[in-house]
Order: sequence, then structure tokens, then C-alpha cells
Amino acid sequence: MWRAIRKYSTKPFYVTSPIFYVNASPHLGHAYSMLLCDTRARWERLNPEKSSYLLTGTDEHGLKIQAAAEKRGVDPKQLVDEVSQNFKFLALKLNIGYDRFIRTTDSDHMETVRYFWDLMKSKGLIYEGSHSGWYSISDETFYPENQIMEVTENGVKKMIAKESRTEVIFQEENNYFFKLSQFQDQLIQHMEENPDFVVPKSKYNTLLAELKLTKLSDLSISRPSSRLKWSIEVPNDPSQKIYVWLDALLNYLTAAGFPNTFNKTESSFETQASNIWPATHVVGKDIIKFHCVYWPIFLMAAGVQLPTQVIVHSHWLSEGFKMSKSLGNVVDPIATQDYYGEDALRFFLSEYSNIETDCNFSEAAFSLSRDTLIGKYANLVTRCGGAKFNIEQSVEFYEQGQYEGIDDLITKKAINPEAAESIIKLGHELKHKLDSLYLTMDKKMAQFDQMKAIQEWWSVIELANVFFQTAEPWLYSKKLNDDKAYQILQNYYVFLAAESSRICSILISAIIPNLAGKILDRLGVDASKRSSHNARVGGDITYGKNANSKKHKIPIERVPTRE
Repeated sequence: MWRAIRKYSTKPFYVTSPIFYVNASPHLGHAYSMLLCDTRARWERLNPEKSSYLLTGTDEHGLKIQAAAEKRGVDPKQLVDEVSQNFKFLALKLNIGYDRFIRTTDSDHMETVRYFWDLMKSKGLIYEGSHSGWYSISDETFYPENQIMEVTENGVKKMIAKESRTEVIFQEENNYFFKLSQFQDQLIQHMEENPDFVVPKSKYNTLLAELKLTKLSDLSISRPSSRLKWSIEVPNDPSQKIYVWLDALLNYLTAAGFPNTFNKTESSFETQASNIWPATHVVGKDIIKFHCVYWPIFLMAAGVQLPTQVIVHSHWLSEGFKMSKSLGNVVDPIATQDYYGEDALRFFLSEYSNIETDCNFSEAAFSLSRDTLIGKYANLVTRCGGAKFNIEQSVEFYEQGQYEGIDDLITKKAINPEAAESIIKLGHELKHKLDSLYLTMDKKMAQFDQMKAIQEWWSVIELANVFFQTAEPWLYSKKLNDDKAYQILQNYYVFLAAESSRICSILISAIIPNLAGKILDRLGVDASKRSSHNARVGGDITYGKNANSKKHKIPIERVPTRE
């Protein structure tokens, strides 16, 4: 049975993480890939006129899984059923709002793979042949002669792949081949016509240069069943199993309903699926060849529209070094989340990341990031939500137009007249930044540059705190009965601080949905008024009820830096 996909009134933003190989426990890189997708999908949905579809999952076939199952003395399916739950658990702990968690052992996916194989065979793009070359068991792929090198380790010479540094052995066997070389010029043309197809630009330039310099060889897309038992059988040939990377890549089409939701013609599929295709793929830099060379060529061969974009992200280091068990510096994302909380981990991975260069996890930097989030962001709502103030009334004053001519009132009635000019200037700047923040962040989020989007967000939070501290609204509390002007001024200062907290919480909810939601709840913002349409000054004039009650709990507590 093909899995049904709900209908969308407009085509959603379809974003995919890599599907993760279940031969090891989830690590920080897996968390980062998921989070890049989730924050981008949530950002899309902030606009009520848009929608998104997020796919993640697990890659469950192959020799490494077969070997791991044999070592444990269990059936491979039993093993993958167990281990795939670890990745589902990671998604749960990180609050990843996926639409589907796909597994390559899902029945509809295996049907997609067999259908695709038959389609390629019918087009004359698959042929039988003898294959010899340098094979990496770890990477489950053959490497050409120019991509291997000899090294000596502990006095023993061995051959390794230059790219992955994994050991390779020379093998000769009969396989099925896919005519990859036939599509090289077409792929080069597509990349030249679509310079944003691969991001960042450095990866695009390197890939395009390699494609122009090196002729592609046809790709071995099967393995002997005598060696590889745990994989999808080649249709009508039980002696061969389908290459795991062909199997894995097709998951993106399976989730889009291929081939049922694709309109078929005699020789190919029309350029768009009726529902969610094409996709934007998020992948680590170690699998760029599979997603930016093999995958688009497979799609070209099938007559399916190519992905909109492939976002290639860097890796995470630990205290400046590559994570490894031998160094004892592997960061467990689940243990980190358990100690610091979901919001802190999501925020740090977004704030300290850069898709182009390797990122560094530091316990000290992580703790500082969390403390700053509390001190500058969460504390803003605590300050304007104090018992001396009345957020609900400050919003009502805005609705009544009582802040018209506020600059003159500040000039005449500010308790600290020396600060009046600064208060006026800061207020104007803050209102301008609040009104433009969504569009400013949107440009960065559209480029998967969460770090710079957060920097723009921080600039508004910091300005709001400076404004509040400069305006000193608490000084007006004892004079509220003396002159209504003091009540208007205090409410104006509180209103801008509350608006800063409200608008910034709406926009940061894509990054830290839990904490942002708590602060919006504290402000009394209705769930229906938390979209990008409301992210402007005066974008919601219904909130504030009970916002200054003493019953509210602190939305996030400080914790000491983990030892």
C-alpha cells in the first residue's frame, strides 16, 4: 500500500534531514541535522499562509547492520527495530516536529525502491557487468583509483579512501551498473543554470570544478547476495541485492508518495508532484557526493524534478577536536538535553553553528549561552511583568491612542529629564527594529543561517533592555496619582518592553518553542495570535490579562555548568 499524504492548499516547504544509519548511537551531528530542518520548518509555519513538511528517519539496510546483528546473534530486523527507536527518542527529546519518521524497512519504501529499479531497467539505464575496485566496508561504496592512498599504521601498510579515511580492500564481482556517466553534462548544466542548487557557495564551487575535471564512471548499484544478505533484493534476480545508497536516497521520494502522487507520462514523470515535491535536503558534508551527484542524476533519469536545494552543513567538534571515543570527548545530545534542557540545547546549536565551517561545542560556551538567554531574554518579561506594572493596561492605552504625542510628554514630564532625549531616541529605534525584525530574520532563515538570524534577534532584545533600564519605569509608581502623564509614561515604557518580549518570543519560537511558548503564556498571548502577522508593534491588542500576577513561575531556572 502506498502511504497517503494529506492534501495541501498550497505546496508546502518540504525539508529533509539525512536518514541516519542505525549502526551507532545518535550523536551531536544527528541532532544538528534534525534541528536545522526543524527550525526552518517551524519558521515557515510562522507565516499562516505557508506550510511545511519535515522528513527524518533511519537507514536500516547494509553490510554493517548485517554484521552487527550477527555479532549479537539476533535477526537484522530485530536489531533495526530496536536501534531506530534511539533516533526517534532523540527527536522527541529535542522537540523535533517531524511529519514522518521514515525507515528504509517500511513496506511502502521498499515498494518505491523496486518500482524505481524497474523503471530504470525499462529505460535501458541498468546493465550487468563485472566490477573490480577498492571497496570500503564502512562506507559501503567503491572508490576509484584516484581517491585512495596507501598509509602505514603501527608498521602495517594498508589502503584507505582519501575522503573518509576508511580502509578499502580490492574486490572483483559481478554487479548491476547504472549509466551515471550518461548524465554528467546534464548535471553540470543544471548546476551552472542554478548556482544556488548547492549551498554554501564553497561546496558548490568545489563540486562543480570536480565534475568538470573528472569523468564520472558508471555506478555499481548492486551487491552479491552471497556477501550482502540484509538489503532489498533486485527484482527478478535473487543473486543480487540493491546498493544501500540507492535504497536510502529514494526515501525522499517515498515520503512524497512516489509514484502515486506523481503524474505519469509515457517516458517520465511530470516535473512536479501533486503534493509536496520538490524537496530541500539538509545533509552533512561527508555525504555530499551521494546527494549532489548520484541523487540528482537518479532523478534526471526518472524524469523527476530535481530538489530545490541541497544544504551542506559542517561538523561539530568538541573543545576544538574531532569527537572520538578514544579521546573521551563525545558529546551525548540526550544527556546534554537532560541536564540543561531542550531549549538550551536547541538554542546553543543554532546560535553557535555555521553551515560552512566546523562548529565547536564547549561546555563553558554552552553554559554561558544558557545563562545569557535567561538574563537578557527570559528576564525581560520578568521585569515588565513585575507587580508594580500593568501590562494589560499598557496595551489598552495603546489601543486608546494615549501614546500619541509621547515624545513631547517624555520631554516635559520625564522624571529624569537628562535621559529624556535618549529615551525618545531609543524608543524610536526599538519600534523600528521590532517592526522590521521578521523580515530581517526571514532573509537569514531562508538561507539556513540560524546563527545570523539569532544575532539580529539578540540586537532587539539588548536594545529593549537598554530602553527599559534608561526609561526607569519603576520611578513613576509613586507618582501615578499625582498626574496622569506619569501613568501614560510608565505604561508606554512597559508597553514597549512587553511588545519586545511578545514579538521576540513569537519569532524565536522556531528555535526554542518551549521557552518562547511559556513566555507568551505569561504575557497572556492567545495561541491564535502567535504568527508572523502579529510580529509587529500593535500586532496584538488583546494580551496582558494577569500578566503581572505574582503567581507566575520563572520560565527557566539557572543550573551550574556541568562538570
